[in-house]
This record gives sequence, C-alpha cells and structure tokens, in this order.
Amino acid sequence: MPTEGASGASGAGTGAAESPFRPRPPIDDETAEEVLRHGTVDVLGRMPWSSNATFLVDVQHDDRLLQGVYKPGRGERPLHDFPSGIYRREAAAWELARQLGWGLIPPTIVREGPLGEGSVQLYVPCDYEQHFFTLRDDPTHVEALQRLAAFDLVANNADRKGGHVLLGDDGEIWAVDNALCFHHQFKVRTVIWDWGDEPLADGLLADLGRLAADGLSAALGALLDPFERDAVLTRAAALRNEGALPHDPSGRRIPWPLL
Repeated sequence: MPTEGASGASGAGTGAAESPFRPRPPIDDETAEEVLRHGTVDVLGRMPWSSNATFLVDVQHDDRLLQGVYKPGRGERPLHDFPSGIYRREAAAWELARQLGWGLIPPTIVREGPLGEGSVQLYVPCDYEQHFFTLRDDPTHVEALQRLAAFDLVANNADRKGGHVLLGDDGEIWAVDNALCFHHQFKVRTVIWDWGDEPLADGLLADLGRLAADGLSAALGALLDPFERDAVLTRAAALRNEGALPHDPSGRRIPWPLL
C-alpha cells in the first residue's frame, strides 16, 4: 500500500524547493483509514489538472503522518447528470473494492476538512509517466487490469481515463478519480475494452456472486441512494451470470480526453 514516515526533500543541497511529496514505508489499510478519518488535516497545495478542487494534504494522527488527496464538496463543478456531493462516490468506490476484496482503490473516507466536508484518499506514490496505455501490454499487470475492468462495470464508472490508472511505487495497480460512479442508469465510459469476451477468473466470479447474494455492506449502502444500491447488485449479478468481460459494439463508450 502507499505509505507513511519521515518527510523527504527533492533537490536537497541544490537550492531546489522542498517537494511536498513524502517517501514513506508501507502501511495497512485499517491504519490508513484510522489516520485519514481522525487525523488533523493540513493543506499543502492544490493539485494541478483537476476538474474539481483537489488538494494534497498531510494528515497527522498521534505519531503517524500520512499524505492524502482531499476533494471538498464546495469545490465541485455542477454536473447535469450527477447530483452534488460526488466526493461521496469516491468513498463508495473504496467501500465496494473493500467488500469485494479486490484492492485497486486506495483507502478513502468522507470527513470534515479545512474547506468543508469532502473525501480524503490515501495518496499513492507512483510513476506519473505510467498509465493504462503504457501498462496494458505488460503481462504482469493484466490480471489487475482485468479486475479493474470488472470493478468499473459493477461500479458503473462513467469516466475511467487512462491517466486514472496508476502504477504505484509498490508495484501495484491503483485506480483513482472514481467520483463519476454508481449512477442507477448504465453510464459506463472507460478506456479498458481490451479483454472483451474474455472469461473472468473463477475467483472474481465467486466474489461477484457473494456480493450479489450478501448485499452491500452498511458502509457502502449509506453512501448511495436506494436506486443506486439496487443497481450495483443488479450489475454484479449480471456480470457474474455472463462470466466474461463485455465489448463495446458502439465504439462510443469511452471518455474524452483518453488520458
């Protein structure tokens, strides 16, 4: 997982400005969630190239220091097809991934922050030169990317761009920017159509069947409305019954820009 620890500087001794990004040793999901939920949030700066207000933050709790990505609701641009408060869907994506046991989404919670209520997600140190289109042909990442394709179908991700797929410094695939998910109408738009008609692994099918049978966790259900909750379970059951990833015959279910 992304990590915690002492701060590091970029260009130390050369007169370069200190980097706001801090190298950290590994941390487990439960500890990360506790720190993000209960720690003191300190805004370091606004992150570039974001449609909505997005901030890099330090989160301090007792003797632990983490970095997170804070998206306050007051910084969202209004959308015609999603209600306000899409930051809650960032946390819902984490809860769905956790219930499925699939990883992929960094720990994400909803809480009050310096600019009001919003989501705070554990920051993933990564190589920003890497994205879906540089990773998809590496056989070591295919299993995780297929799992992400299935996840986005169940979550109904309407904006899976290539740049939302990260290769963490831990070597794992991480998916960020999950706010446009969970609409009750089918709105999937994704760049991940490479494995259409390929069967899903037995383990993934078992996880989908368990989700459909057990229903949503209380934490996930609290973040969605009744129509959205029903739609998640319907999509999970449909994908489980199909047993394979779909393809897009229209060629139109892709986001723009691709990255």
